[in-house]
Amino acid sequence: MPRSLLNSAGTCLLPLQLLEELEATNRAGKELLNDSLAEELVDYFDRHGSSNERMRSRYMLGRTYYFMGEMPRALEIYNEAADCADTTSADCDYKVLSRIHAQKAAIFHSQIQAQSQLKELRYAEYYAWKGKDTLQAIECYAQQAGGYDFLNEQDSVIIVCERASLLFDDIKRKDRASQMRGREISSLLSKGQYLKARQCIDEYEAWSELFSSSNTISFGHEIYYYIKGEYYLAIHKIDSAEYMFRKELQKGIDLNNQIAGCKGLQEVFKHAKYANLAYALNDSAYSLSEMQNIQKLQASYNYNHKKQLAEQKAREAERAWLILALVVSCVIIILLLFSKKYYLFKKAALDYRLKNADITTRLRKMAKSNPPVQPGLEDWKQLRALVEREIPDFSERVNGKNQLLSDMEYDVCLMIRVHLMPIGISRLKKCTPSYVSNIRKNLLKRIFGKDGSSEDFDDEIVKIGN
Repeated sequence: MPRSLLNSAGTCLLPLQLLEELEATNRAGKELLNDSLAEELVDYFDRHGSSNERMRSRYMLGRTYYFMGEMPRALEIYNEAADCADTTSADCDYKVLSRIHAQKAAIFHSQIQAQSQLKELRYAEYYAWKGKDTLQAIECYAQQAGGYDFLNEQDSVIIVCERASLLFDDIKRKDRASQMRGREISSLLSKGQYLKARQCIDEYEAWSELFSSSNTISFGHEIYYYIKGEYYLAIHKIDSAEYMFRKELQKGIDLNNQIAGCKGLQEVFKHAKYANLAYALNDSAYSLSEMQNIQKLQASYNYNHKKQLAEQKAREAERAWLILALVVSCVIIILLLFSKKYYLFKKAALDYRLKNADITTRLRKMAKSNPPVQPGLEDWKQLRALVEREIPDFSERVNGKNQLLSDMEYDVCLMIRVHLMPIGISRLKKCTPSYVSNIRKNLLKRIFGKDGSSEDFDDEIVKIGN
């Protein structure tokens, strides 16, 4: 391998400079997709680098495979990177070693392997403390709450959240401290600690910096409305609970939020059912008491017996009509609520069928393969047939009366509607991610008459059929 390489701008850089450039790109949150360059750096530092440089270059290669969606390969490279670390050396780069274990934990989290996730997070926390990276150490400790939650060890979740909150307070991160208190709410509810849960809610809304002035939570955190609804349900404030669950359905547009909102409303319906039953039983008991009182009066006083009996029957008839009217009203309300629930489930079911259809799964696997497998004509026909069968007016909605999309544009619309990722689309179409992004932005204006980002186009497309 040469002693110098060309970077993306065409500038000749030494391998170490190029490695540092990749690290800066990664720290900036940008995707790394040039696996050939990363592999060349690994080969070079295997021959000429220190243990830290071999570890760092492999970490960048692992990050590249991660962004390309090749999780097993990324995990393998992360293991190799961790093995390169010389923890007996005084200059061991513990900060990078901590991040390697944190990335392994993220992969295990995505694969729902909670025990392995917790193990890697403990390593990540340990090496972060050794590297004097305080914020990274606390973050790795705080993330362990998610692993314990999956294992349903709610006591451990509470302990981790409370200690992490104190640690964030110590470094003046009031926002993260209060966010950990918010993470604790569900576990407290499962333990019946409602007063403490209320304190966490107040602190979360006051200091987490996730809420607007109208008390609307930031995008991506809408599941909080469901959690707060669960709190209101636990303390028997049914109207407030229903309000929060409906807000969850309104604000949380992804499938998980929609399911959570429906689940919450189902719990509200159950409470309403038993409340109506209690009212009916109480009314029956009241009627029985009234009848017994009348019988006593009749036994004690026989004055004007026929008149009293007629009045009593009139009152009973009036009460019967009132009960009937209430029952009919309750039935109508319940039918309306369940029709709304059916609509929401129907919407969620459509998205589920599109996302998990055989052709969608096959295209997703093609995009993740290395190198990507290009779909054939039959694959594109099956994708079009799937969407147009599930959403008969899809083609009419996107093409309109005065415009006809190209095959490339229409295929992008189809793939976004079945929830394929833009990076996967670029790999299936053998083009750059930026090219796919530009198509989506242009189609937002042409199809929907709106200006905005490529993500705004995605939001509009997935609404078709719903």
